[in-house]
Amino acid sequence: MGINVSAAISQANQLRNYASQLRNLKSSLNGFQGNINSAWQATEVQYINQAIAEINRELNQIASKLDSVAPDIISVANQIKREEEAAARAAEEARRKAEEEARKRAEMNGPYPRYY
Repeated sequence: MGINVSAAISQANQLRNYASQLRNLKSSLNGFQGNINSAWQATEVQYINQAIAEINRELNQIASKLDSVAPDIISVANQIKREEEAAARAAEEARRKAEEEARKRAEMNGPYPRYY
């Protein structure tokens, strides 16, 4: 059984979907940050802002990695499929040649040998 390229494409699309969800989460987090900054005036807010900024950086990095991996998955799946198809063609050609050689040997060793 060979590789399922459709399944690989589906998985790559799911990774892209996860990346989009992370970006949406980042937007929500920025909204919360705006609410905190407007409603809470304390020294702790700067630490909260720093933490949110770090979380946003990490969300961006993860989303970017997911987006960059998705096309690689599709590319590799297609390459594997091409290699599998080439191997199947080579195996079929080898089988066909072996059958032809066996047929020729059988004709040569039969009751009335034929010389080519």
